[in-house]
Amino acid sequence: MTGGAGFSISGNKSSKENRNLGKIRPKSSSPDGVSREKNMDKADLKSIDDSIKFRASRYSSSSSSGYFFAIMVILTLAWIIWTVFF
Repeated sequence: MTGGAGFSISGNKSSKENRNLGKIRPKSSSPDGVSREKNMDKADLKSIDDSIKFRASRYSSSSSSGYFFAIMVILTLAWIIWTVFF
């Protein structure tokens, strides 16, 4: 049987240590009490639009390279099968 009593004791000890760490760590909060909603007014919409377009173009280029990779794998497997059986 794997695990056993030692595993259970170790798990309980680890869980207890994690709870204690949670009590020690400071709670996260936004710096200076500034919320995201207030910062959205300061956002540069052109740079946001440019970053969205850049990410979309990267996605489309990676998806087309994925097709290229799949075709190359299929052709390689076909060549290996052709070599072995014929």
